[in-house]
Amino acid sequence: MKITTINLKKKLFFKKSNFQKIEVYETENFGKSLFLDDIEQFSEADEIEYHDTMTKVPMVIHGNPKKILIIGGGDGAIARECIKYNSIEKVDLCEIDEEVVFACKKYFPQMACSFEDPKVNLIIEDAKNFVKTTEDKYDIILVDSTDPINQATPLFKKDFYQDLKKILKKDGIVSCQVQTPAVNPLIAKNVYSDLYSTFEYLNFFFCTYVRAGLNENTLFSLSLNKEIKIPRDLEEHFDLGKNGYKRTKNFLNKLNWMKK
Repeated sequence: MKITTINLKKKLFFKKSNFQKIEVYETENFGKSLFLDDIEQFSEADEIEYHDTMTKVPMVIHGNPKKILIIGGGDGAIARECIKYNSIEKVDLCEIDEEVVFACKKYFPQMACSFEDPKVNLIIEDAKNFVKTTEDKYDIILVDSTDPINQATPLFKKDFYQDLKKILKKDGIVSCQVQTPAVNPLIAKNVYSDLYSTFEYLNFFFCTYVRAGLNENTLFSLSLNKEIKIPRDLEEHFDLGKNGYKRTKNFLNKLNWMKK
């Protein structure tokens, strides 16, 4: 059974890697779509909403990022969005599964084209090990991981967040895909609390795309080592109460109340 809200027409690709099942499908109205372990990762028609928002929000808030670390993102789309910004000098992309990169280069070249850019450095390695051993420091870290199952589970743990903090520059930003915690209270309690206890500042933002006439959202965390004010032109992405994230908003309000 595939976890998706779009209708599938034809399977174009299948491979079982050392980490997961990788599939590409042709869909009825959304172009090609990538599935990992039966869960849809993106479709060609609306992938830009996710990748643009996850990149744009921390980029704008930082103001002048030069060095980026992407964890996951083996399709290349987050890297594609990062190198659109003139200030960027280098993008390290750490992906555990090289087979995902190969599949996306073949079936999603408009996303994987970023791997041809000299600013993008592809690292095939377990991110948990990479962040423990690297000596580099980053302005922005984007955790574009799959959901917290199988090989991605360690990327939602406190020790991983603490390692991210160690390789973050003084004014750096960490942003993580956290849609599963947003809809699963048991996971949310641990993930949100671990982020909150690791960084000085925690907030959440989201992207929205339309399918079958209905809005669908994906949630991201935003963590820094200092308090910030959200720019006015980004405020709509942080309006949790009106966009299906009331539980997340209430949890964040509770944490902020406790901090006071």
